[in-house]
Amino acid sequence: MRALGIYFVLLLAALSSATGQVVSFSHEGGFYADTFTLSMTLDYVPQGAGPYTIHYTLNGNEPTECDTLYRAPIALTEACYSTSSLYRVPTVPADRWFAPEAVERIIVVRAAAFDTDGYRCSPVTTHSYLIDSLLGRRITLPVVSLCADSLSLFDHDTGLFVPGWYHDSRYAYSTGNYFQRGRQWEREVSFAYYDVDGSVMEQTCGLRAHGNSQRVLAQKGLSLYARNDYGERTFRHPFFGEQARGSYRRLVLRPWSTSWSGTGIEDWLCQQIADSLRFDHLATRPVVLFINGEYWGIYFLEEKADEHFVEERHHVSSKDVDLLTYWGDEVENGTATRWDELYRWLEGADLEREADYDYLASQVDIDAVMDYMLMQILILNDDWPVSNVRQWAAPGRKWRWIFFDADGALSSFPDNAAILDYMTYKASGPSTHTTLRSTLLFRRLFGSRRFLERSMGRLREIVRTHFAYSHTGPMLADIVRQVESEVPYQIRRFDKPSSMLRWRMSVEVIDDFLRTEPEAMVNEYAQYFGLVLPPSEGFAAYDRYGRQVLPAGSREGQLKSMPKGIYFLRRDSGEIMKMEIKD
Repeated sequence: MRALGIYFVLLLAALSSATGQVVSFSHEGGFYADTFTLSMTLDYVPQGAGPYTIHYTLNGNEPTECDTLYRAPIALTEACYSTSSLYRVPTVPADRWFAPEAVERIIVVRAAAFDTDGYRCSPVTTHSYLIDSLLGRRITLPVVSLCADSLSLFDHDTGLFVPGWYHDSRYAYSTGNYFQRGRQWEREVSFAYYDVDGSVMEQTCGLRAHGNSQRVLAQKGLSLYARNDYGERTFRHPFFGEQARGSYRRLVLRPWSTSWSGTGIEDWLCQQIADSLRFDHLATRPVVLFINGEYWGIYFLEEKADEHFVEERHHVSSKDVDLLTYWGDEVENGTATRWDELYRWLEGADLEREADYDYLASQVDIDAVMDYMLMQILILNDDWPVSNVRQWAAPGRKWRWIFFDADGALSSFPDNAAILDYMTYKASGPSTHTTLRSTLLFRRLFGSRRFLERSMGRLREIVRTHFAYSHTGPMLADIVRQVESEVPYQIRRFDKPSSMLRWRMSVEVIDDFLRTEPEAMVNEYAQYFGLVLPPSEGFAAYDRYGRQVLPAGSREGQLKSMPKGIYFLRRDSGEIMKMEIKD
């Protein structure tokens, strides 16, 4: 009889993939204004195999024959909320643990058919319901709902979210279950995406912890894996708009809490600014996450920067992609053989020699690495170049870099030239931000006058277009408009940021950065490398107190007579830039 039950599970799973779920609900998951009554029916019953019953859960776990028997339609009210309170389970070392008094909840219903021997004979049907009258509000961002057996996420031995068995108090911030990797640490989950426009995508997939040191945060980074084993090889949905690709092998849920400033939006803003520049970057959008019906804060759903991303973007087989991190120190796919050979050649190269420059251009996409480098410089990324580097190549394809994780960007260095110091680092001692290996390519490129002059022109062009405040200011304002109403709930859930006042102050810092720093970097870049800027348009100059010190129509040469200090230049075009005059 057990073998027969397993046969029916497989048979019904095959039928369900072609004809829909075996257990059907009267209402699809998604947003609803008010409460309603939910009915369940069996769409397919094998002849002579019954009678079948439906059992369901309301806590996110897969149903068993011991769970509630469906006898009559269910009124979806607050009584249907899960009582598990998973948010009270510590998911970080004790000195970092923050538990809110309560969390928002939504209703999650999971149901399946069972035979008379108690064997499950159908796939599990899962729907999540976001009911305005119960929440007391309408969530204005798309919602991702993950449902999984709670032990797979929170059990001491096997739970993905907890310090657990693998935690060592001597290395509290680098050990724990959440630092484990590989397929054995992938957990099966039900994934649902509910957009504010009413579109829905629901499927089973794999879930893993994502990121590096940030795994120790309470708000975990998560990776989603589509596989045939789970029923679907890809996530097929226009998550990032109708113009973007509509099929993805893997996705990432990046937590708001990884933002260095607490604004949560640096990477999202930088990815938008990077659009149409000549390097690879990630599509991303903010969502609200619920896990087993409990509020888990603001996340960013984005493409995963892996070999499948390269395959889907550039139409090369993922099997042929060499994907490296940390400038080749780690291999994520393929081999480092080709890069290691190029690196050894770079150690003795002189790009002032035309033959050397041309050889490098045959191996590296110079235009792409130029834009990638200038982007990192303009955003003053404080977590690069030694970290957050992913590069790839394939047969017939030159080396390119993928732009990701700008959580440490858009906040002024003590000295804007510091990032240029990082990129030209050649000392033998250790550095927090950079290494000899991470700077070799840039040191060689900066040794070429040909590259420097081209990059200077390209820098001015990018600043006038992608980084013009007339472009970035409205972009920032739109981002703030989209997430502002959700930030208080993120604060109550994770205490990151610490307050709305702190969040708004951090947003103002970014706004000030966008107004002044990109133009200032043009002058910094020219001075650092001894380049001569072409004649510029006129400007008026003001000191840090807003007092005009040079009239409209002034030129660059007139700044030489100014005492040291911070000045703001208003160009004839209306653009404003910040400049520091030193001794």
